Amino acid sequence: LNLSKDKILVYDHHKSHAAYGIYTSPLFRKKSLLILTIDGGGDNTNATVSIVNDIGKVSEISRSSNCNIGRIYRAMTLLLGMRPSDHEFKVMGLAAYCTEKHGYDSYKVFKDTLQVDGLEFSYKIKPKDHFFYFKDKLENQRFDSIAYGLQRRTEELLCEWIKNCVQETGIRDIVISGGVAQNIKANKKILEMDCVDSLYIPPGPGDESISIGAAFLGNAEKNKSIKRYSFSPYCGSQYSDKFIENFLKKDLPDNWEFKRTNFIEVADLLSKGEIIARFSSEGMEFGARALGNRSIIADPRRQDVIHYLNKLIKIRDFWMPFAPSVLEDRANDYLVVQKKNISRYMAIGHSSKKLAEVDLPAGLHPFDKTSRPQIVCEKDNPQYYKLIKSFESITGVGALLNTSFNIHGEAIVESPQDAIFTLKNSGIKYLFIGSFLVLKNE
Repeated sequence: LNLSKDKILVYDHHKSHAAYGIYTSPLFRKKSLLILTIDGGGDNTNATVSIVNDIGKVSEISRSSNCNIGRIYRAMTLLLGMRPSDHEFKVMGLAAYCTEKHGYDSYKVFKDTLQVDGLEFSYKIKPKDHFFYFKDKLENQRFDSIAYGLQRRTEELLCEWIKNCVQETGIRDIVISGGVAQNIKANKKILEMDCVDSLYIPPGPGDESISIGAAFLGNAEKNKSIKRYSFSPYCGSQYSDKFIENFLKKDLPDNWEFKRTNFIEVADLLSKGEIIARFSSEGMEFGARALGNRSIIADPRRQDVIHYLNKLIKIRDFWMPFAPSVLEDRANDYLVVQKKNISRYMAIGHSSKKLAEVDLPAGLHPFDKTSRPQIVCEKDNPQYYKLIKSFESITGVGALLNTSFNIHGEAIVESPQDAIFTLKNSGIKYLFIGSFLVLKNE
């Protein structure tokens, strides 16, 4: 590229994970924070513990290359016939279908290996190869019991590690970054711990965000200043209504229709059981979670919508739950919200209240009735907030079912062309794109 080498700056993998969590945390420079990074591995490290004080000074106090939670989870994803470094979330979703009675033997196999050792990790029995060790030990166990044992042990290890970190530092406000931070079930357990006052998981905490963390580090080094960044996940590509209208006039299939629409009309269709793909003219979401701007949305009261979504659109595994987008002012009606935590990025699991089983059963895990909600704040996404408000004005339900706008295995749609392609190749009938409603006639 003929680029001068003095322009190239190299930052440590886990320091970049930590910086991304630190500098986007709402509590940065308001109080001291405990920063944990944990992943499958990067730069010969898979876990770090750092402290950032109220003036922004960061001090790393522990670094481990033996925290193999992510690597074990990856190996078990492969063992269960799924794609490692991609389908770990499916294993997590599967785990809730098993109970201790049927999953304890699998759990015991995992319990006999990796252990917490202060702020670091060690082994009781150290396998030469994780995949083949567990393959032999779990040979006669059911697939759901393996998922149960793995998830239970993951939660135990993380909670014990964090308890030790809090005891060591006296800091009760936690930030976690890195791939393992995407385990929403474990995050739920962490937030429920008595020693934890708050938990922040940034949007897209895996390796997709270490470039951002590195940029934060570079800026702090260059400018000798440390500040919080008002990072919004809605930082992706945007398409104006004018661009969208011209595209629809030119490229929409001849037998399809489109017209200008409004939130009430769209909410009314949703209330009548229609499933609608939403493509906002505002910024696309960053990370793996669809947060309303590239989402497929539906009435969360209708459990039959799960089968329809799975069969004709998402083609996803039958056991995987969908998620709700819940208005901030209705969160306490539906969810057990721990310690004023605001789960804005679908990163932390929550127990549900009885009203949730009435108003949003399609957005709950079918077995344990938990959810991974997106709590929608008006300041984060005013247009999506207004849409849910419109649905609430018709139905009394302050939430929508939300899943990513894509066919299973495909990337989330980015452009209007992607949106039309997905509409053509799925069972979706309506597309709410910018200020327009597209109807697919077939």
